[in-house]
Parts: sequence; structure tokens; C-alpha cells
Amino acid sequence: MQDIIEQYAEKRAQKAVAKAEREKNKELVIKLSCKGMSVEEIANILDITEAQVRELAEKRSA
Repeated sequence: MQDIIEQYAEKRAQKAVAKAEREKNKELVIKLSCKGMSVEEIANILDITEAQVRELAEKRSA
């Protein structure tokens, strides 16, 4: 039972880290795009795909 609880806690922690990273990237995408950087440049800087950059940029107005 304890293993299941530990696995659950680890999974929740991983999800929290992933969410925090997405939020951080979202803020950076917004700032960099406002400064006139291209999607390709932002993707290279953040080491994510161009599709991810576009997705994060779309959430800017949401």
C-alpha cells in the first residue's frame, strides 16, 4: 500500500513540476514574442518545438 501512495505522490510531484515549467515557458514566450523574436528563435532558446511555442503564444490572450 505504501508503494502505491509513494508512486501517486511522485506522479503528482512530476505533474506539478511539468505544470510549473509550462507556465514559465508561457511567460517567456510572451515576453520574447513581444520583443519581436520569431517562433523559431524562441523554440531554439527554450529547447521546445515550434508547435509548443505557438500553443503557448495562443494561451497569451486566454
